[in-house]
Amino acid sequence: MKTVCLTMLVFLLSSCSSFQDNGLPDFENFPLKDQSVSREIQQSCEQTFYKGQYQFVHSIVFQMADGHGATVIGVTVLDDEILKTGLMGVEGFVFFEAVLNKDRQLEVIRALPPFDNTGFASALMRDVQTIFHVPSTEQVGTGVLADGTIVCRYVENSGNITDVYINDDGRREVTVYDAEKHKKRSITMDSRLPVNGVMVPETLELKAYGLRGYTLHMTLISVEKQKN
Repeated sequence: MKTVCLTMLVFLLSSCSSFQDNGLPDFENFPLKDQSVSREIQQSCEQTFYKGQYQFVHSIVFQMADGHGATVIGVTVLDDEILKTGLMGVEGFVFFEAVLNKDRQLEVIRALPPFDNTGFASALMRDVQTIFHVPSTEQVGTGVLADGTIVCRYVENSGNITDVYINDDGRREVTVYDAEKHKKRSITMDSRLPVNGVMVPETLELKAYGLRGYTLHMTLISVEKQKN
């Protein structure tokens, strides 16, 4: 049963989804005209992500649209612009490991069946990037919603758009749209707490939308800030 669930997980992550047409929202009084306030908001949004050298370990529950799922341990290492990720079973056996270098070239170091499926590595790394890396663009707009939520909108050269929301209670949300303004991913994070000197949410949830959508429930096990 576990093997079947893992195989379905690989199929879902590596398949192209037909995304829901949850269009890009329009914000009133956006972007902000006050540059000093805008810079402060942008700095707050960037703190949703991480720069520097860190190692995160999460328990990850994959839940497919049909209710099937599997639990693995995910290890993510950030080394400035280099991103490393690995998956292992709860017993500690490593069955997947990959690195995304500074030039955004993906190298698969270890991929045991069924995780050697074509497209799995790039799909998984895309999700990891969405969680940990600030979008790579200088086109950033900022605003404040009627309920006091602050928002940053990152527009990439590819046309992809990422909205980052910070609520009054400290919860953060990230929503990603494709060039056609269809929702692709959403991430909800609980309030961040200091763990080993790092402000990090203890739990987060990533949803991929579409006919083959899935959800990742991630619970923090440990985080360490690496010495330079």
